[in-house]
Amino acid sequence: MVPISLATQPIVTQAALSAGSAALFAGVGAAGAKRASAAATSLVLPAAVAALRGGAGTAAATEAAAKAFDLTRARIRLEGLSAYGVTTALLMNAALRIFSSTPKKLQDLSEIKDEDAKKVARIENYVTIAFSVLVTITILSGMYTTITFSLLALYSKTALGMAIDEKYLEFFRMTEPIRHIGFDTYLISLLCFKGSFICSLFLTFKGRLRYWLSGFGTLFLMYSWYNINTIMKFASTLLFGGA
Repeated sequence: MVPISLATQPIVTQAALSAGSAALFAGVGAAGAKRASAAATSLVLPAAVAALRGGAGTAAATEAAAKAFDLTRARIRLEGLSAYGVTTALLMNAALRIFSSTPKKLQDLSEIKDEDAKKVARIENYVTIAFSVLVTITILSGMYTTITFSLLALYSKTALGMAIDEKYLEFFRMTEPIRHIGFDTYLISLLCFKGSFICSLFLTFKGRLRYWLSGFGTLFLMYSWYNINTIMKFASTLLFGGA
């Protein structure tokens, strides 16, 4: 006979054991997932809230984001500096082409007997001298602008690449007067190039056409210079007024 104590106990099968183990592990896994999710939320949520509020809840993340943001701004500013050098290099190239294709021979007035022809020759000599001076100023000021801003961009990018941000800021601060001079020479090169182009029109063509073309060029020069002045005035007032 089977003992009563053994007969009354429930018989646990292998399937029941497997089901119980699975349920147990499932419960443990769910609890672990809940704990991991809560831990992640406790880490991510304060950082997000701190970022939205502008606070310093996570100092390391905020500092890293600030450094990356500043580096991006610095690169954008250096690209703006490089644009001066590129534009001036194009101006110098155009000025050299105009200089090589424009007649520049000074006429001897003593050899001209006709008074009207002598008057025209005298005007052409004046315009030729003005043309040569303007082209010379365009090239010299353009060389200064191109070399200056190229060196500034080169050394600034080198400092940023070496992760010496403090030295970069100090270098940028100390070279501020040089940048101002470079910007002035940029404007001088631009204005002198326009003047030299008008002189080239006058020397290239003859008759009334030269007066019409040079007059129209002078009017357009004045109009464009007015707009350029307006842009610089707005930039000085709106962008750099509080700097």
